Amino acid sequence: MRFIYLFFSLLLFQPSIAAESVKQGEFLGAKPVEVLPDWFKTTFMDFSEDLEEAADEGRHVMIYFHQNGCPYCAKLVEDNFHDKAIVAKLQKDFDVIETNMWGDRDLTDWTGKEFNEKEFSAHMKVQFTPTLLFLDSKGKILLRLNGYQSIDKMHTTLDYISKKIYLNQSYASYIGSLKKDITGTLNAHPIFAAGPHMLTRNKRFKAQKHLAVFFEEPNCKECDAFHRDLMPLEETQGYLGRMQVVRFNALSDEKLITPSGKRTTAKEWYEDLNLTYKPAIVFFDTDGTEIIRKDANFKQFHLHSIMTYVLTGAHKKQPSFQRYIEHKADSLRERGITVDIWK
Repeated sequence: MRFIYLFFSLLLFQPSIAAESVKQGEFLGAKPVEVLPDWFKTTFMDFSEDLEEAADEGRHVMIYFHQNGCPYCAKLVEDNFHDKAIVAKLQKDFDVIETNMWGDRDLTDWTGKEFNEKEFSAHMKVQFTPTLLFLDSKGKILLRLNGYQSIDKMHTTLDYISKKIYLNQSYASYIGSLKKDITGTLNAHPIFAAGPHMLTRNKRFKAQKHLAVFFEEPNCKECDAFHRDLMPLEETQGYLGRMQVVRFNALSDEKLITPSGKRTTAKEWYEDLNLTYKPAIVFFDTDGTEIIRKDANFKQFHLHSIMTYVLTGAHKKQPSFQRYIEHKADSLRERGITVDIWK
């Protein structure tokens, strides 16, 4: 009996036989952008020159990182970059430069360093597309948006940059000041550990589990949608169940101790982390190192991929999250599983 079991086990894992017996899964959800807007800046990819030209005209530079087939990029281009009011603001106050995350065009950054597009994207630690970087005349990053942002959010962002509100107020503070009603309660869920939250961990005194820190706020339609559509999923619960999970009201003065041992409040920590979206989730390793963050609206495939990137330790071998999900999708399809990146 043991011999028969061993025989069939070996047979199952013979590559040639397995390949013939398993039909490759489909790949769904990718959406190419056929034509980028013609009002994007024509550039020689010398960013020092671009910043100087923008400053002379009283404008800011916005660098748009994208990749082929990215459905979130397609939504940004088709919705936001075709919204008349958004386009009017961008054409009036911004020079928009596009950069392909995996492109080979040569460029020079504002410090004089030379890269090609994919090297520059890695240098800037771009993990998601679209990513938007807003720069001042010296190349200082005023704001970074990781992932797709709604039209309303983009209006707010463009006002924040073009009116130079960043000189006197953080982005998180500005967004919070626009919220009319900060009363109410957060969505309840038993997976969130009760406070007080003392989250200290380091290389010498490691925690037993990875840490997932949620930042939400009351009367937040994006938070409500997350708890309605994604939080109840079996995969979401399974992955989070293997972590220490805490949640904060990003507008509150709840006291806490961060993984690095700093005493602060939820509101101050949200600002210090330079988060831009709610619900945001920041994932930390057992030694307190931040691994990756969800700081935009992601659907099921990308959300769960972020979680497996953390839990499997893949981040230790593969610094590029985009390469990780590419390999993950290929592996699933080889096993006959259909992958839908827009699900």
